Amino acid sequence: MRPRAKGALLLLVAFGLGIGAGTLGFGVFQTRAGWWRGPQEPEHVQQHVLARLTKDLGLRPDQQESVKGILGEVGQEFSRLREEFGPRFREIRTRSRDRIRSVLDADQQAKFDKLAQEWERRESRRRDRPPGSAGTERKGR
Repeated sequence: MRPRAKGALLLLVAFGLGIGAGTLGFGVFQTRAGWWRGPQEPEHVQQHVLARLTKDLGLRPDQQESVKGILGEVGQEFSRLREEFGPRFREIRTRSRDRIRSVLDADQQAKFDKLAQEWERRESRRRDRPPGSAGTERKGR
C-alpha cells in the first residue's frame, strides 16, 4: 500500500473512532443528565429534582414532602411568569422575523416563511401537548 493511501486510511479510521467516541460520550451524558430530551412537563421536572435531592442529600420523608411543596409553589410561579411574558416574547419574535424577512429576496422569503411555519407548528405542538406526554415525539428517533 502506498504511503499516501495508508495515511488517508489512518486518518479515516481516526475520524471514525472520534465519531464513535463522541456518540458514546453523548449517550452516557444524556442518560446521566436525564432531561436533555427537550421540553418536559413541570411535574416531571419537579419529580426529577426531588429524586435527585433525595438521593444526593439523603432527604427524610418529611423533608421530601416539604421540598415537594416548595417545588410545586415555584413551578406555579414559573407558570405565571411564562403567561405574563409569553406575549412579549412572541411580539419580539415576530418583529425579529419581520426584520430578517425584509433583508431577504423573494425566493429566500418563501423559504423563510416555510421555516417560520414549521417553527410555529412545533411550538404549538409543544404548548398543546397533554400532560404526561413530554418527549414522546422524540422517542421514536
